[in-house]
Amino acid sequence: MEAAAPYLVMTMTQFCLAGFLVILRSVLAPSAGVSATVLVAYQQLLSALVLSLLALLFDRRQGPKPTPKILAWSAVIGLLQIPLGELMFTTSLRYVTATFQSVAMNTIPVAVFVLAAATGRERFRFCSLGGQWKLWGTLASATGATIVVLLSGRDSAGLTAGDGGRLVGIVMVGVAVLAEATANLLVERVALQYHADLKLSAMITVFGTLQVAVVAGTMERDLSAWRIKWSGSLELLAILYGGILVNGVSYFARNWCIHKKGPVFGSAFSPLLVVFSFLLQIILIGVTEELASIVGSVLVILGLYLLLWAKAKDDMVEQSHPVQASTAEPLLPTES
Repeated sequence: MEAAAPYLVMTMTQFCLAGFLVILRSVLAPSAGVSATVLVAYQQLLSALVLSLLALLFDRRQGPKPTPKILAWSAVIGLLQIPLGELMFTTSLRYVTATFQSVAMNTIPVAVFVLAAATGRERFRFCSLGGQWKLWGTLASATGATIVVLLSGRDSAGLTAGDGGRLVGIVMVGVAVLAEATANLLVERVALQYHADLKLSAMITVFGTLQVAVVAGTMERDLSAWRIKWSGSLELLAILYGGILVNGVSYFARNWCIHKKGPVFGSAFSPLLVVFSFLLQIILIGVTEELASIVGSVLVILGLYLLLWAKAKDDMVEQSHPVQASTAEPLLPTES
């Protein structure tokens, strides 16, 4: 059961995120009048409180006191994951559809894989069988997700803004993808130096919350934008759901999995987001899907397990035949 825990945890985090996206689409509708920046700020404030409380209760004695270097890298990761990651993803829903965004999210494993291979964090031998399975698994997952979005429900898959707004949305999504991919690599590396997952997650979230609060305070100076709509709106539900489940518990769970299994493993589960999103839309909204959705979903699952199978094989080889430490420059220099 312990060996299966990371697989189950990552699957559940994607399910929680899919449910959140269904809610978020309604909350950020133009007619709702909700500020995406304020919404993210409230969510992160709540998640910072939740994670800090959990760290005090369960992780107080784990790990040493964080050094200035750990604090600095936590601030950098917080910047990448929250203002440059989540805020960009959320704000882009003003300019692109959620289906377009779900395709972009499924390019994160590709970006992580390329960055991890380039920095030596992930073993990749192009001519080996394992390297080929990793490559084709990642491509199959991304292709399947693209088929689901582009070939099913073409009328609803288009962008919601004009050409100018579309370009803004695409740039935002691109920045968010690169930021999230880089953050995944840094989380895995920092966690190797600071063995207190819950504390690390809390520190990253607190730093990210402070940063996004500054952004929100600068962009939304009208106090009416900060008032939560209590009746006839899903804003409060989105704040609680996003703050506690998505950005709180699921955020820690995702970082824990990255620490245990590496950055590529953590990102490889993102194709499940498309599958769960469509299932929840059918159940909650009554949206029917076409054959393209089924074909694309099969490709998503197939690619996911090809990548995981190849990574599992590499892990088995490394455990049975340990390799010597690399002499390459580490991503994060250690203390002298």
